Amino acid sequence: MSQFRSTDFPVSGYPNRFNHVMQHTLRSLLCPITRPKSFAELLHQVEEVTNPHRLTKVINTLQSRLWNLPAKEQTLLRERLADVLTLHVLQSPQVTLQLESAGWLRMLVQAALLRQPQQVFVTLVTAAVRSSTIDYRGGVHELGAYLQMVFDCFWPFRYPYAAFNWEVFPTNEVFYPLAPLLSAGDDSIQDTLLTIFAELPTLDDAQIEEHLLPVALQWSKHADAERRQRITDILARMSHSSAQQALYRLQSDVDPVVRARARRAAENVRRA
Repeated sequence: MSQFRSTDFPVSGYPNRFNHVMQHTLRSLLCPITRPKSFAELLHQVEEVTNPHRLTKVINTLQSRLWNLPAKEQTLLRERLADVLTLHVLQSPQVTLQLESAGWLRMLVQAALLRQPQQVFVTLVTAAVRSSTIDYRGGVHELGAYLQMVFDCFWPFRYPYAAFNWEVFPTNEVFYPLAPLLSAGDDSIQDTLLTIFAELPTLDDAQIEEHLLPVALQWSKHADAERRQRITDILARMSHSSAQQALYRLQSDVDPVVRARARRAAENVRRA
């Protein structure tokens, strides 16, 4: 009969440190070996997620692995990730998953990790317009969230730390669907929409001007000086005679801040 017998740890009479080392070693040997998931598997997991928490967890895993790849491969995989996120935003039945996916798309643009950011703008605008058709208070909240994300995506184009060049700036056509929302009647939504249109280099497209001009003229005559001040940049980007007359009038506004802002806006347009 063997002199050795099996026993459970800890073994009486052995130092605790030795017991700990042996237990850790045995556990490591007995644990199943798990291989790292491939990028294809991780992307498939992103496709299959059903809640925001799981989405964030899988993307964080994917992102941590991407940094070890050559830059070109990173870009290609992130573009595939953006495609999957776009499907979640536009097709997921869960609002929370839609918004979380949209937030990740915003992050990819803000970090300049995509070569062509216009598609993200298209996705966010589409989601915003869809939210505007929802007839309950939550729809207004979703609309506001998507519009804020649209605005946030302009950040990497801004001087002096622009990460994108102007060649990939989204075309005005991308924002045509937002223009009718200016008359939606919600002040906060209108406010955010104006900040978005103020980012565009020109505002003479008929599809934008039709809806934007009446609002801009109203703001130019508003009793609130802050509104008169903020609308100057939009008026300066519109060549319509009514817009230019309003901008000229604001250069003589009773409020000195409004006057200065209007003059600066007019001067910037002349330089451009």
